[in-house]
Amino acid sequence: MQKVSLITKYNNGRQAGMSLVEVLLAVAIFAVLVSGVIGAIIYGQESTAVAGARERATKIAEEGIEAVRNIRDSSYSNLPVDGTYGLAISGGVWTLSGTSDVTDVFTRSVTLATVDSRTRNITVNVTWSQTIQRTGTISLNTYLTNWITNLYRNGMLVYGDGDSTTDAIKYQIYNDSTGTWSAAAATADIDGATTNKSLRAARVYSSSTRNEKVLVSRHYDGTSQWIYAQVYNGITWGDVTQLATWTASTFLDVQNFDATYMANGNLMVIYSDNTLVPKYKTWDGTTWSVQSSLTTFGASQIPSYIVAKARPNTNEIMMAAFTQNFNTNSEYYSGSAWSAVTSHATAAPLATESLVDFDWSPQNTTTGAIIYTTHSTGNPGSRSITSMIWTADGSGSGVWSATGVSNSQGTGVDKLGVMRLIGVSGANEFQACDQDTKFQIICYKTNFTPAFIDPTNQTLTTTRDSGLQRSFDIGAELSGAKVIAVYSDSTTTAKLKKYDRVTAVWDVAATNINPSVVGVIKTARVVPNPFTNDAMILVADANLDVFSVVWDGTNHQLYATPVGKSWTTHGTNGSATTDYWYDFVWDGISS
Repeated sequence: MQKVSLITKYNNGRQAGMSLVEVLLAVAIFAVLVSGVIGAIIYGQESTAVAGARERATKIAEEGIEAVRNIRDSSYSNLPVDGTYGLAISGGVWTLSGTSDVTDVFTRSVTLATVDSRTRNITVNVTWSQTIQRTGTISLNTYLTNWITNLYRNGMLVYGDGDSTTDAIKYQIYNDSTGTWSAAAATADIDGATTNKSLRAARVYSSSTRNEKVLVSRHYDGTSQWIYAQVYNGITWGDVTQLATWTASTFLDVQNFDATYMANGNLMVIYSDNTLVPKYKTWDGTTWSVQSSLTTFGASQIPSYIVAKARPNTNEIMMAAFTQNFNTNSEYYSGSAWSAVTSHATAAPLATESLVDFDWSPQNTTTGAIIYTTHSTGNPGSRSITSMIWTADGSGSGVWSATGVSNSQGTGVDKLGVMRLIGVSGANEFQACDQDTKFQIICYKTNFTPAFIDPTNQTLTTTRDSGLQRSFDIGAELSGAKVIAVYSDSTTTAKLKKYDRVTAVWDVAATNINPSVVGVIKTARVVPNPFTNDAMILVADANLDVFSVVWDGTNHQLYATPVGKSWTTHGTNGSATTDYWYDFVWDGISS
């Protein structure tokens, strides 16, 4: 009995020992299970937070895409130059500014890259601190096109129709898709009290944000001169405003005004009232502003020629002027104020020709170039074009480079005449041409240095039409592959030559433009289409007729059909052979 009792006691103790181990094991298993559950809960919460952050970042990125689309929808030209930006709201609308923007813990950047003339690649990146060691990133990409391009295939021709005695002005609408012109109709009457203010100079400008054009015109009645502006709202002309008037019978064949649309949609007209202080007014789509002044020019420096060009996608403007006492000046508008006057030259051979021009590069829109001359009749040793490069700093100012000078145009040249400059796509270069008293029209390639290069076959003609008028014009195809020059060689047939930008070679032989005999060709104008490689060509003859023909930039030739794209006669009652009493502008772009 005792033995059994001992065994039983032993077994009972063993059972108690096993229970303690089991308890410890159970506790350990429970701890593992609890840790796993807690870990799962924490991981789930972290995953939920990460997923929530990614969803929020995605929404912010999507908002970025839609904001840029909104900017595009207001006007394709409102998209700035290629680069990385942030988004902001100004005046209730989206704008691109800075290099990024921040919403809570999320940083967003928008990158724009040009694909072609009608397409931009838009990438929106959003980053945030996902964990201490890890950065979260969301990237969305899309392509935005100029979807309103098809609305901008028309244009408008404006011309004087009252010879040198009446103030009649006509206009015609050009439909590019059908190659047809509307019937001629009258613009607004600039002065209902009289009809004797003949039109001597005309420029027409087109808004890229509104169905709107503005005509600026200078008139003469035999005693006094006037400058007027009027607005076309897509249906009718109106909002006529007198910009300036003065008594003078000299400088009748100049263009002492110009205008340009800014990124904010306002048009600024800059003009001379025959004083030392250039003036300006702006049109905001509803009303004209009061007259304001630029910085005063020096003694006797009354502008005879004015060139105004807004820097693309900004409210900044370069104004260059050639004055009656042979000075070449420039002023820069920051978007709110004008700079001091920069004097580029104080000598020139004539005060009655446009011996100045300025243009922005389409390749780099912070870069512009001015051309002028520093030689006079008494200083024949420098028969050349001078150029300077303006580099905008993006903050409403900039700096001029040192000068670059072309080769002298040679003996027999008493003086240089009318100058023309255009920026060319595809390379950091401009094309500059002038006419001289040797009856030559000569063209140069100039770069951002600036340095002049003599292209092959650079002398277009040695028999240009004589006179003060600009007997040639140049224009570049949108792609920049070709530049075309249209000119008079003192015959009844207008001529055309092409320039190949890649090879830097002008045509040897000219193309005859008009199929029928007209008067001797006097003036020409080339207006490239801002959305295609085509260009509108206008010429006027000694009979005071104006004609048009369209350049086919795809096949690099003149259109033969349809009728409206081939040689077309328009007004037959211009004011004077030395005047630009006509102009053309494509819809949606300021010329």
